[in-house]
Amino acid sequence: MELKVLKKQNNSEECIVCGLQNDASLKVRFYECDGGLICGIFHNEDFHQSFPGRMHGGMISAVLDETIGRAVMIKNPDQWGVTGELKVRYLKPTPLETDLHCWGKIVSENSRLFKGVGYLETPDGEVVATGEATYFKLELSAIAEGQLDEHNWYLEKGEAPATLTSKNIDLLDTLAQKMGK
Repeated sequence: MELKVLKKQNNSEECIVCGLQNDASLKVRFYECDGGLICGIFHNEDFHQSFPGRMHGGMISAVLDETIGRAVMIKNPDQWGVTGELKVRYLKPTPLETDLHCWGKIVSENSRLFKGVGYLETPDGEVVATGEATYFKLELSAIAEGQLDEHNWYLEKGEAPATLTSKNIDLLDTLAQKMGK
């Protein structure tokens, strides 16, 4: 399914997932899409491995966590949260030195919490991991030391793609239904 990209989200300097100045980072670029969906696009490297040729499960869980957690910002760009619980299912080995897409959406929200689901897929549409998570809503001042500003939380220059495609978008609804049980 092809989805219209509505906007690009900010990146940070040093985050292990989206940090553009961190050599070890996945350097994920996040895009808000139709239907309250978010997509993180990145290219993993050999140094993100566990076993030779395979992406480390901790890096997979980190990108799922960040993607699902950022989805809440689609409706409220100033909303922040910290992970209370993250459940990841590793379905297949994730190859290295490849482009990957991580999709997520929020499935429920109240004044204190939000919950979401997501999945990680290869360029050919193979789903390699899924996740579901619960986050506590907090003010940024309760989460981070100091403030985010244009030097460490910024919109990277460059155009966002007009559309993004996934063969598995319906999987988000399936995961959301399972999470509700």
